[in-house]
Amino acid sequence: MLLVIVIFFSSSIANEVIASNGSNSTSLELNTQHVISLKLAQQIATATQADCSEKGFPVTVSILNKDGIDILLARGDGTTGASVEVARDKAYAATGFQSPTSALEERAKTSSPGIIAVEGFTVLPGGLPIKVNDELIGGIGVSGAPSGKIDEACANAGLATIGTDIPSVNASDTTNAINNQLTNTTSQDANINNNNNTNNLV
Repeated sequence: MLLVIVIFFSSSIANEVIASNGSNSTSLELNTQHVISLKLAQQIATATQADCSEKGFPVTVSILNKDGIDILLARGDGTTGASVEVARDKAYAATGFQSPTSALEERAKTSSPGIIAVEGFTVLPGGLPIKVNDELIGGIGVSGAPSGKIDEACANAGLATIGTDIPSVNASDTTNAINNQLTNTTSQDANINNNNNTNNLV
Protein backbone atom coordinates (compact mmCIF):
# COMPACT_ATOMS: atom_id res chain seq x y z
CA MET A 1 0.00 0.00 0.00
CA LEU A 2 1.48 3.31 -1.02
CA LEU A 3 1.43 6.08 1.54
CA VAL A 4 3.06 9.46 1.37
CA ILE A 5 4.18 10.97 4.66
CA VAL A 6 4.45 14.75 4.74
CA ILE A 7 6.81 16.26 7.32
CA PHE A 8 6.46 19.86 8.43
CA PHE A 9 9.08 21.85 10.32
CA SER A 10 9.29 25.59 10.78
CA SER A 11 11.97 27.92 9.42
CA SER A 12 13.02 28.65 12.99
CA ILE A 13 13.88 24.97 13.43
CA ALA A 14 15.77 25.03 10.14
CA ASN A 15 17.75 28.03 11.38
CA GLU A 16 18.47 26.19 14.60
CA VAL A 17 19.86 23.28 12.60
CA ILE A 18 22.10 25.62 10.62
CA ALA A 19 23.20 27.48 13.76
CA SER A 20 24.14 24.22 15.45
CA ASN A 21 27.08 23.98 13.00
CA GLY A 22 27.26 20.22 12.97
CA SER A 23 25.94 19.49 16.44
CA ASN A 24 24.05 16.20 16.74
CA SER A 25 22.08 17.45 19.75
CA THR A 26 19.53 19.38 17.70
CA SER A 27 16.01 18.23 18.55
CA LEU A 28 13.43 18.47 15.77
CA GLU A 29 9.78 18.66 16.71
CA LEU A 30 8.01 17.11 13.75
CA ASN A 31 4.37 16.66 12.85
CA THR A 32 3.46 13.78 10.58
CA GLN A 33 0.28 13.14 8.65
CA HIS A 34 -1.11 10.50 6.35
CA VAL A 35 -1.68 11.54 2.75
CA ILE A 36 -3.68 9.64 0.14
CA SER A 37 -1.42 8.78 -2.78
CA LEU A 38 -2.71 8.81 -6.35
CA LYS A 39 -2.25 5.04 -6.55
CA LEU A 40 -4.30 4.51 -3.41
CA ALA A 41 -7.02 6.84 -4.71
CA GLN A 42 -7.11 4.86 -7.95
CA GLN A 43 -7.47 1.62 -6.00
CA ILE A 44 -10.39 3.01 -4.00
CA ALA A 45 -12.11 4.45 -7.08
CA THR A 46 -11.70 1.24 -9.08
CA ALA A 47 -13.18 -0.88 -6.28
CA THR A 48 -16.02 1.59 -5.81
CA GLN A 49 -16.96 1.59 -9.48
CA ALA A 50 -16.63 -2.19 -9.67
CA ASP A 51 -19.06 -2.63 -6.79
CA CYS A 52 -21.62 -0.31 -8.38
CA SER A 53 -21.07 -1.94 -11.77
CA GLU A 54 -21.96 -5.32 -10.27
CA LYS A 55 -25.22 -3.74 -9.14
CA GLY A 56 -25.76 -2.51 -12.70
CA PHE A 57 -24.98 1.18 -12.18
CA PRO A 58 -22.13 3.22 -13.69
CA VAL A 59 -20.97 5.93 -11.29
CA THR A 60 -18.57 8.82 -10.98
CA VAL A 61 -16.12 8.82 -8.07
CA SER A 62 -14.40 11.86 -6.60
CA ILE A 63 -11.58 11.59 -4.05
CA LEU A 64 -10.21 14.66 -2.26
CA ASN A 65 -7.45 15.22 0.26
CA LYS A 66 -8.23 16.52 3.74
CA ASP A 67 -8.06 20.12 2.50
CA GLY A 68 -10.73 19.48 -0.14
CA ILE A 69 -8.25 19.44 -3.03
CA ASP A 70 -8.86 16.99 -5.88
CA ILE A 71 -6.75 13.85 -5.99
CA LEU A 72 -8.81 11.86 -8.47
CA LEU A 73 -12.03 12.12 -10.46
CA ALA A 74 -13.12 8.93 -12.24
CA ARG A 75 -16.19 9.22 -14.44
CA GLY A 76 -17.74 5.90 -15.33
CA ASP A 77 -18.86 5.10 -18.87
CA GLY A 78 -22.49 6.02 -19.29
CA THR A 79 -22.69 8.48 -16.40
CA THR A 80 -24.19 11.93 -16.87
CA GLY A 81 -22.21 15.14 -16.75
CA ALA A 82 -24.11 16.18 -13.64
CA SER A 83 -22.66 13.24 -11.73
CA VAL A 84 -19.20 14.82 -11.90
CA GLU A 85 -20.14 17.92 -9.91
CA VAL A 86 -22.43 16.03 -7.55
CA ALA A 87 -19.77 13.43 -6.71
CA ARG A 88 -17.21 16.12 -5.98
CA ASP A 89 -19.62 18.16 -3.86
CA LYS A 90 -20.50 15.06 -1.83
CA ALA A 91 -16.80 14.40 -1.21
CA TYR A 92 -16.28 18.06 -0.32
CA ALA A 93 -19.12 18.05 2.22
CA ALA A 94 -18.01 14.76 3.78
CA THR A 95 -14.47 16.09 4.13
CA GLY A 96 -15.47 19.52 5.40
CA PHE A 97 -17.84 18.21 8.07
CA GLN A 98 -15.91 14.95 8.65
CA SER A 99 -19.22 13.13 8.39
CA PRO A 100 -21.11 10.92 5.93
CA THR A 101 -23.37 13.07 3.79
CA SER A 102 -26.29 10.81 4.66
CA ALA A 103 -25.92 11.98 8.27
CA LEU A 104 -25.66 15.58 7.10
CA GLU A 105 -28.88 15.13 5.15
CA GLU A 106 -30.67 14.05 8.32
CA ARG A 107 -29.25 17.04 10.21
CA ALA A 108 -30.42 19.35 7.44
CA LYS A 109 -33.96 18.02 7.84
CA THR A 110 -34.01 18.77 11.56
CA SER A 111 -31.49 20.86 13.48
CA SER A 112 -29.15 22.30 10.85
CA PRO A 113 -31.00 23.32 7.67
CA GLY A 114 -28.26 25.84 6.89
CA ILE A 115 -25.96 23.00 5.84
CA ILE A 116 -27.64 22.80 2.45
CA ALA A 117 -26.74 26.44 1.77
CA VAL A 118 -22.96 25.95 2.08
CA GLU A 119 -21.41 26.62 -1.32
CA GLY A 120 -19.87 23.56 -2.94
CA PHE A 121 -21.48 21.15 -0.49
CA THR A 122 -24.04 18.49 -1.42
CA VAL A 123 -25.60 16.64 1.48
CA LEU A 124 -27.20 13.87 -0.54
CA PRO A 125 -26.05 10.38 0.55
CA GLY A 126 -22.94 9.08 -1.21
CA GLY A 127 -20.16 11.06 0.45
CA LEU A 128 -17.88 9.65 3.15
CA PRO A 129 -14.89 11.01 5.07
CA ILE A 130 -11.72 8.91 4.79
CA LYS A 131 -9.98 8.45 8.12
CA VAL A 132 -7.03 6.54 9.57
CA ASN A 133 -7.09 6.07 13.34
CA ASP A 134 -9.61 8.94 13.60
CA GLU A 135 -7.29 11.19 11.56
CA LEU A 136 -9.07 12.76 8.59
CA ILE A 137 -7.06 12.20 5.41
CA GLY A 138 -9.68 12.97 2.76
CA GLY A 139 -13.13 12.25 1.44
CA ILE A 140 -14.91 10.25 -1.26
CA GLY A 141 -18.05 11.14 -3.17
CA VAL A 142 -20.06 8.85 -5.46
CA SER A 143 -22.86 9.80 -7.85
CA GLY A 144 -24.77 8.03 -10.59
CA ALA A 145 -26.74 5.24 -8.95
CA PRO A 146 -30.56 5.52 -8.69
CA SER A 147 -30.30 6.43 -5.00
CA GLY A 148 -27.78 7.99 -2.67
CA LYS A 149 -27.92 4.93 -0.45
CA ILE A 150 -26.53 2.83 -3.29
CA ASP A 151 -23.84 5.46 -3.94
CA GLU A 152 -22.86 5.30 -0.27
CA ALA A 153 -22.79 1.49 -0.25
CA CYS A 154 -20.42 1.52 -3.22
CA ALA A 155 -18.20 4.11 -1.52
CA ASN A 156 -18.04 1.90 1.57
CA ALA A 157 -17.08 -1.06 -0.61
CA GLY A 158 -14.27 0.98 -2.14
CA LEU A 159 -12.92 2.08 1.24
CA ALA A 160 -13.14 -1.48 2.53
CA THR A 161 -10.39 -2.47 0.10
CA ILE A 162 -7.80 -0.38 1.97
CA GLY A 163 -8.84 -1.80 5.35
CA THR A 164 -6.11 -1.18 7.91
CA ASP A 165 -3.31 -1.39 5.38
CA ILE A 166 -2.38 2.25 5.95
CA PRO A 167 0.20 2.06 8.76
CA SER A 168 0.53 4.54 11.56
CA VAL A 169 3.81 6.42 11.59
CA ASN A 170 6.18 6.48 14.53
CA ALA A 171 7.27 10.09 14.89
CA SER A 172 10.49 9.12 16.69
CA ASP A 173 11.53 6.93 13.76
CA THR A 174 10.95 9.85 11.41
CA THR A 175 12.93 12.16 13.70
CA ASN A 176 15.85 9.72 13.80
CA ALA A 177 15.86 9.47 10.01
CA ILE A 178 15.93 13.26 9.67
CA ASN A 179 18.70 13.58 12.27
CA ASN A 180 20.76 10.96 10.44
CA GLN A 181 20.27 12.82 7.18
CA LEU A 182 21.33 16.08 8.82
CA THR A 183 24.40 14.38 10.31
CA ASN A 184 25.43 13.04 6.90
CA THR A 185 24.96 16.46 5.34
CA THR A 186 27.07 18.08 8.06
CA SER A 187 29.83 15.51 7.53
CA GLN A 188 29.85 16.19 3.80
CA ASP A 189 30.10 19.94 4.44
CA ALA A 190 33.01 19.36 6.82
CA ASN A 191 34.84 17.29 4.21
CA ILE A 192 34.35 20.02 1.61
CA ASN A 193 35.74 22.64 4.01
CA ASN A 194 38.76 20.46 4.78
CA ASN A 195 39.45 19.98 1.09
CA ASN A 196 39.23 23.71 0.49
CA ASN A 197 41.67 24.41 3.31
CA THR A 198 44.10 21.85 1.91
CA ASN A 199 43.92 23.43 -1.53
CA ASN A 200 44.64 26.83 -0.05
CA LEU A 201 47.79 25.51 1.59
CA VAL A 202 49.08 24.05 -1.66
